[in-house]
Amino acid sequence: MSSDKYDLSDNEGTLLSLVLRIQPTTSYQIIKIYSDSPVSNFNTSKGKIYPLINRLEQAGLIAKKRVDTDRRGTEQLSCTAAGKKAVKEWILKIRAEHLLLDDPLRTKVQSFELLTPEERAQWILDVKEDLHRKLEEVEDYGRSVDVPFKEFVHDNAVRSLRARIDWLDRMY
Repeated sequence: MSSDKYDLSDNEGTLLSLVLRIQPTTSYQIIKIYSDSPVSNFNTSKGKIYPLINRLEQAGLIAKKRVDTDRRGTEQLSCTAAGKKAVKEWILKIRAEHLLLDDPLRTKVQSFELLTPEERAQWILDVKEDLHRKLEEVEDYGRSVDVPFKEFVHDNAVRSLRARIDWLDRMY
């Protein structure tokens, strides 16, 4: 990453913007937030988060400071000035893949000819049931967290799930 232009991946931008919002924070707190999130593309493993944090630190976008009173070696993370600039650039950069998101369900439907009409109908009903459960989970999560611009972020997640349910209704 050059000092005057950053090209964060969406994973890097997501993590760095989280650090910026909740700093100072720890790797453990970040992992907890990721694991508690019902949004599947946000939920990721410890094995991916630690290397991501290290890359952002090496790029000078995250600073680590050891907590002197903690014998476990806990480090607090904060976003550097360069990190803040990188987050702003990441927010402003709209990529083609942001406009129409990957949808494995949509992709699977393209192979529906392999299923009998009964299997197709059952698949649709099963997916709708799963989407309704996910909608309940997102609604519950939305009531339990307080994030910036929550009304817009939560609204997007809820409307996306409802749109998928409506799409399945039309297919059925």
